Amino acid sequence: MRIVKRRSKKRLEKLVEEHQYLDQKVKELTKERLKDRSMESKDILTRLKRTKLAVKDAIARAKATLTKN
Repeated sequence: MRIVKRRSKKRLEKLVEEHQYLDQKVKELTKERLKDRSMESKDILTRLKRTKLAVKDAIARAKATLTKN
């Protein structure tokens, strides 16, 4: 049981770290979009935002799993 909790906590920490990284990248690209309005930059930004949202959902699921046990 403890091993599972430890793994879940590590996974949660890794997800939070990834979310913070993606958040920073989204902020940077949003700032760049003021100058570069190409479809390519929009597609990249959209993809990053979707990935960030998926990671946020994974964080919520991981937290729910930790509190359930």
